Amino acid sequence: MLSSIIPLPTLLLTLYTLSLIIPTISRLRRYESASKTAAQYSNTAAKKLHKTQVTQASGVVATVVSLISSLYLLSSPDAALLSPPVIAVLNTIICALAYAHMAGFWNEREQTRIPLVKDFNEAIRGSEKVVLLLGTLGLGWGVAAGVWVVGMGEGLMGLAVWVVAVGARVWGIAGEMGWRG
Repeated sequence: MLSSIIPLPTLLLTLYTLSLIIPTISRLRRYESASKTAAQYSNTAAKKLHKTQVTQASGVVATVVSLISSLYLLSSPDAALLSPPVIAVLNTIICALAYAHMAGFWNEREQTRIPLVKDFNEAIRGSEKVVLLLGTLGLGWGVAAGVWVVGMGEGLMGLAVWVVAVGARVWGIAGEMGWRG
């Protein structure tokens, strides 16, 4: 039944986002003890450490909720306690909130690249990519909600609408993600 196909590309996008989050957090944790030491002497460093932890956590929560939702809809779309459009709307909101939260901190204006500290700079870049992907996930869930609400969720047309909308977003961020030269 095609009703369960729309969460599949969302699941793949979620897994890709998760594959970026894990090494990014791992890189940031390498600098956590130095950051904690700096936080003892500087309110600015303490605030930055706290903001780093909370923004990363919001990205993880949104991605894990998306993962669980995708798997749930793929495994039992007809037995769902909440309808697919409701699940999709909730995921849209969660991803949008995490996107806004992270984007306010992980951007060129707020983050300074440090020469010769490759892992830290890669963690910053990874976080910026996660922000872009959270925006894409939010869009994907929003389009899925719309497709299900208008009754196109069980056909190829609904999947095609999802692919075109999310594909346009992916094309738009491809340069920033490093997918195009």
